[in-house]
Order: sequence, then structure tokens, then C-alpha cells
Amino acid sequence: MTLLDEDAPDAEDFVVCWLQPILRAATERDPGDALPFAVVQRVAGSDDQNCGEDEAVVQIDVFAATTNASLAEGLAPNVAKYWAKRVTRRMNRLSRNLDDDVTMSDGSVANADYVANVMKPVRMPYQDESIVRVVGRWSIGLSYVAVP
Repeated sequence: MTLLDEDAPDAEDFVVCWLQPILRAATERDPGDALPFAVVQRVAGSDDQNCGEDEAVVQIDVFAATTNASLAEGLAPNVAKYWAKRVTRRMNRLSRNLDDDVTMSDGSVANADYVANVMKPVRMPYQDESIVRVVGRWSIGLSYVAVP
């Protein structure tokens, strides 16, 4: 059995690595991880084998801690919104500067073919009331590259 000798970079890893300069990010968050924190998860998308492109939709959940003082002052949602806006600005930079290199976790370098916001970040419920969650979604095109 022979496999195709090319594949797209992993979309989740691509976004996690792109966000690292501004915010701790990963594909999962352990309860002990410091906040603020971003979780990147692929939620939809498809491969276009004819064009050689992965068309991923990734969700970025931004988590920020609330405290009794910040709740009393109405600041907790603003902390999460602050970080969500920074994430949005970082993703918008990528959408305008597609030639920006992203160094992946394996050391390879990748570039997006396109990046588009498909859901502007909004506050969403979270089971832990001491944490505020803001969620946004982006569509990202990643071309196939040669793989060993």
C-alpha cells in the first residue's frame, strides 16, 4: 500500500505556534495551567485533494481568571476580552501577512494560504465560575507539503 507523499501542516499546531509570542496556548489545558491561556481546537474543515490544501476551521478558547475583587468591580470579563482582542489582532496580522513564517513545534516552517475570521470572539459559558471563556473561530488554508 502506498501513501500520498504530501500532507498539510497540522492546523492546530500551526495556530498554537503562531499565538505563542503573545499568550500561552496549546491544544488542551490542564487545570493547573496558569491563566490567561488559549486552547486551540480544530472544529471543522476538509481536505481539497485536487488543490492540495487543508481547509480547517479552528476554534480558539481564551480563558482568564476571575477573582472576587475583579467580579465586584466588573473587571473579570474585561480581562478575558482583553486577551481575546489580542488573539484576534494576532490572527488578523496573519490574515494580512500571509508570508509570515510560523515555526511549528517540530521545527519546520509553514505559511497559511488564507486566514479568515468566521466567528468574532464572544463570551461563552464555562463550568468553572472562577474562569471567563471567550471563543472565536478562524478558517485557515494550509497547502500540502512533502512528507517523509
